[in-house]
Amino acid sequence: MLFSKPNNSTLQSVIEKYLPAAQAAGCFSPLEGLSGGSLHFTIGTREYVARQQLETPMPGVSLARQYRALTRISHEIGSRPVCLANGWLIVEWLAGEVKSELPSLHSLNSLLYDLHHQPCFGWRINLLPLLEHYWQMAGPERRSLAWLRWLKKMNKQGEPKPLRLAALHMDIHAGNLVHQAQSIKLIDWEYAGDGDVALELAAIIAANNIDGESLVRAYAQLNHIQVDKLRRQVSRWQPWVILLMASWYECRWQQTQDRTFITLADEAWCRLRAFD
Repeated sequence: MLFSKPNNSTLQSVIEKYLPAAQAAGCFSPLEGLSGGSLHFTIGTREYVARQQLETPMPGVSLARQYRALTRISHEIGSRPVCLANGWLIVEWLAGEVKSELPSLHSLNSLLYDLHHQPCFGWRINLLPLLEHYWQMAGPERRSLAWLRWLKKMNKQGEPKPLRLAALHMDIHAGNLVHQAQSIKLIDWEYAGDGDVALELAAIIAANNIDGESLVRAYAQLNHIQVDKLRRQVSRWQPWVILLMASWYECRWQQTQDRTFITLADEAWCRLRAFD
């Protein structure tokens, strides 16, 4: 996943066109995150985030989809979009606290309930094209036989049939949750799409390395799903999302040569062995 080098003059022209009452934007500051590519800036007392189009497009991921997702969800859940123009997506900054841990089970479950009861976006999340893309983008020395076996296994099995289709965020972790006085909101919607609610739960469990039993039980009760049925479906998705994480880290290592991604990839491969 590569971003073009930020062109602040291009971004400034977008700002002047779509925020016409604004003076010149203040200092552009890169935001931390494993993906990179986002800039924070201010205009007077208002704050915004700008994200640049990927230099190397990824299957199912685009600024256009992020923009459409943000225009369709409730503003009680995510940022208000400003515009999508000239390769830049600008959204309003969400003021609040980003904590190092997930919120309470009750708060997280309430957020998921609100998210999964939004209207569907209109495009499906397909993991197989992403898995194949990451394999192709990874370093040749890292393409192991075990990785190839997993890819073949997933291709043969096919993705699990959805238990319940809903609008998903697909990147819910502590760093993407903004805690405000009366609510918690989600940022970074690049992987959003329609998919199985059990896939979202499996992704949360894998990304945050938590025991998912309490989450599955609470979600099942709130959403009137048989807990055993939901538990089985989450289990079906777990190797998919762990393989997806491992593959993404491998791809990022190849792109950045940041050894953080090697460490994260190796940890994910170790976790995946439990599903052999």
